Amino acid sequence: MPTFRPLVPAVSAAVLAAAVLVGCSSGTGGKASAGPAVAPLATSVPGGVTLRIADQNDLLRTTLQASGQDQDLPFRISWSSFQGGPAVLEAFRAGAADVGFVADAPVVFAQAHGQDARVVGVVQNSPDAVHLWTSPGSTAKTVADLKGKKIAYAEGTTFQPAVLTALKNAGLKPADVTLVKLNPPEIPAALAAGQVDAGTLTEPLVSKYANAYQDKGAHEVDGDKGLTSGLQLLIAPGAAVTDPARSAALADLAARFTRAELWITAHKDAWVQSYYVNSQKLPASVGEAVVANNGTATIPDYTTAAARLQQITDVLAAAGVIDELDIATAFDRRFDAVQSAAAKG
Repeated sequence: MPTFRPLVPAVSAAVLAAAVLVGCSSGTGGKASAGPAVAPLATSVPGGVTLRIADQNDLLRTTLQASGQDQDLPFRISWSSFQGGPAVLEAFRAGAADVGFVADAPVVFAQAHGQDARVVGVVQNSPDAVHLWTSPGSTAKTVADLKGKKIAYAEGTTFQPAVLTALKNAGLKPADVTLVKLNPPEIPAALAAGQVDAGTLTEPLVSKYANAYQDKGAHEVDGDKGLTSGLQLLIAPGAAVTDPARSAALADLAARFTRAELWITAHKDAWVQSYYVNSQKLPASVGEAVVANNGTATIPDYTTAAARLQQITDVLAAAGVIDELDIATAFDRRFDAVQSAAAKG
């Protein structure tokens, strides 16, 4: 995703990335790769393995630490922190990372452009986390009312299929509106100034914008629910998933990731304190808004997750953003059993 430029100091790029780990790419074309041949996962991690993890704003690292899942690791970790899916994918292309933490968009764009990125971990959050708000002067009540209007979104991110899905559900085509490309933190300012009629927002920007402009006529548009897959993913390059030692370490990480995400579900207050307050130096109220917006995390099976991600993929393909592809090929099914066992445990 493009580098975030905060509108106010209190709302950092880290919070925005943590709220929705969006990813981007540009252009169209390219078919999804058939994927690497894979052998059964090793039952133990051999000695001397180091996993190079491409994190986003220390979110995964703090998740493992806060939940205690960083203890007694059978491998070493080399952490790198990025901002946005494109940086993670670039690290893969450079051979500098073995696994990355992203939202749904990066793996779709990677597959669409011929980059071999595989899903090795899945958590399901709320598909309602992206909201469509109007400018203070707009009278639009539904998405259909936005025909002929300007809608702001972040190109190549989770917000792009969200807008396209909203239009589709309302019986509109992208050509029926003017789509305005902005970075996520630029959208509230554009709305407030009346430069656009509607725009995509997620927490904590939803609460900040509503508090400042709802009494001036700004409002959420009906028909903006269920616009994303709500998936957060661990993805790995083909070179890592086909390597016996690294794939064994990835399996251990996927299990720890699963337990850590379920720990957050049961300890939301502790998570807000650990990540938003202690790590990111933000008010607890900001973290609470993000956590509430993300909903309660669950661990879906990979067939269900692939079907949800296919809906997003199809929306992008129908709009001509990418070529048609079967996103199920991006899911390494060996890790489905790993996560299922970890969730039950």
